[in-house]
Amino acid sequence: MSPNQNWFFREFVETLRYELAEQGVPSSVHTEGFPEPTPERVYAVVAPHELVALEGEEALPADAILRRTIYISAEPPGTVRLDQDIELSRRAGVVFSIHPRSVAEFWRAGIQARHLRPGYSSLLDHFDPDAQRDIDVMFLGARTRRREKYLAACAQVLAPYNSCLLFSDGSRPNPGGSPTFLAEAKWDLLPRAKILLNVHQGGEPHLEWLRVLDAIHAGAVVVTEHSGGIAPLVAGEHLFTASPESLPFILDSVLHAPERLAGARSAAYERIRSWLPLALSVSVLRAAAVELVGRPLPRHVSLGGRFTARSRLPDRWFPEPSAEADAESGALRRGLKDVSLDLIEMRRQVARLEQLVRSGDGGGSGPTVVYESPAWDLRRDPRVTVVTALYNHSALIAATLDSVSASRLREFEVVVVDDGSSDGSAEVAREWMTAHPWIPARLIAHRLNRGLGAARNTGVDAARAAYCFVLDAKDEVYPRCLDTLVGTLDSVHDVAFVYPMVEVLGAEAFAVGNGSYLQSVLGWQPERLRLGNYIEAPTMLRTDRLRELGGFTTDRRLYGWEDYDLWCRMAERGWAGQLVPQILARSRASLSAMRSTTDLSTTTAMAAVIEHAPKLMAGIQPPF
Repeated sequence: MSPNQNWFFREFVETLRYELAEQGVPSSVHTEGFPEPTPERVYAVVAPHELVALEGEEALPADAILRRTIYISAEPPGTVRLDQDIELSRRAGVVFSIHPRSVAEFWRAGIQARHLRPGYSSLLDHFDPDAQRDIDVMFLGARTRRREKYLAACAQVLAPYNSCLLFSDGSRPNPGGSPTFLAEAKWDLLPRAKILLNVHQGGEPHLEWLRVLDAIHAGAVVVTEHSGGIAPLVAGEHLFTASPESLPFILDSVLHAPERLAGARSAAYERIRSWLPLALSVSVLRAAAVELVGRPLPRHVSLGGRFTARSRLPDRWFPEPSAEADAESGALRRGLKDVSLDLIEMRRQVARLEQLVRSGDGGGSGPTVVYESPAWDLRRDPRVTVVTALYNHSALIAATLDSVSASRLREFEVVVVDDGSSDGSAEVAREWMTAHPWIPARLIAHRLNRGLGAARNTGVDAARAAYCFVLDAKDEVYPRCLDTLVGTLDSVHDVAFVYPMVEVLGAEAFAVGNGSYLQSVLGWQPERLRLGNYIEAPTMLRTDRLRELGGFTTDRRLYGWEDYDLWCRMAERGWAGQLVPQILARSRASLSAMRSTTDLSTTTAMAAVIEHAPKLMAGIQPPF
């Protein structure tokens, strides 16, 4: 194996080795290259396509060695990786696949592959029928847009429950535990889960057997979209299946039926122990090894190159431009963005002059408190200050505030900063506060528009709580959001902020561009910020840390990049954030004028980020 191969495969190898040892067959793992051949030595490679992707084909030995090698493919049918495994397997002595339909693909390609069926192993047994299961629904899997789509559709069902949705980053191997990937730590969480929700990575309806078996070994009941080849498991008895569109209804049904979950939990565990012992498949693997031992022993042949595990994580913001046209179009986009920002600033200056003429008092754009609810002075020690910058969202702000008022955590206050709206947004916010006198709320106005960063900073200045929850006027929260985030900040003292997963409303339209069905799904990794922003508001921050940094940027170059700049400045200081892997908020998808202007060009914005976080961004060049 390559030293940097996926933990997924490394654990599978260790399980095979355990079962081989139970049958008296010794084995060893080599991560530096193929060892010298001996009369009793047979080689095995798990996921040959990944080994080659990491080490290059030059790492493979001569054909005489490969004829004593077993290739084990774990790829499902219909994938490029399976096609790669098929081509590589033409030189192997024996070929296995863990997917029966993939076995058929090998045969169609002229390779007589055999089925190595995963199954029960006492090494993986974490079953405890009396375990206290505090995680209602768990998801594990590589991040794909399809999975985001169907998990986002479950958001309203999941919202009242304690879920744990962990997306891994499939852009590179995950050789061990990280903020975006569970390795052995999954065995701390799966035994606490009532349900493992399984959504197919792509369109192929194959069952993710290794993940499903992990769940059953730990006593988590599998809820999955319809899959082929689930036998000997029986739908409705050992696991629950539905179309992807119906998954929310199945989840809701079984979450309200603990006795059904208990029955399925025990039935599935007993079924894999009695019907699917991994020892049977390993005995077939052992027989293949005996078959290869009988082949002539190669001598004086190449063992291939040494394994080095090259990193596949890109280190550039964008690829190096390859033609003058890129530079020309980049210059044009930069010019258009500069013009757009100049027009925004010009409108602000004109508004300032008009205010000066009307008022005769200098037309200041500073903050003015225009309303405080009766409860503002009654609660002086809130746990959380909800800060909402408001600009021309009169149709949305009431729903945003309604969602906050429904929070389970009651020790909060609301600060809305109207940033010179021209559509009556401030009036709508004031009417809402008047209708909810029991909510501690303050409405502050900028007479003139000053921008998102300035409006948020005004709200932070007015905050009285130790935690600031930054909630945009187009977003809403589920009732468990505030208390779940507060609980995390209370218990994890070394993080500066926490962020939940965010369901994107109207995602069918938003996903046509660079949007997604879920936002903020990956864990905190400062080096990932070198590739772009992956954390969106809403977020909950420690107020003192936010003030120490000087709040959100008001640099014109970072128009639309206020959040990204803040995360980079925090990472520059060595501060950390933490993902709360639950869908606790929702955002209305829109290709707003702000987003359109931001996306015209990223050159000057990226240059400003590099300027503010030089150590984090060392070596990064702004794109055209």
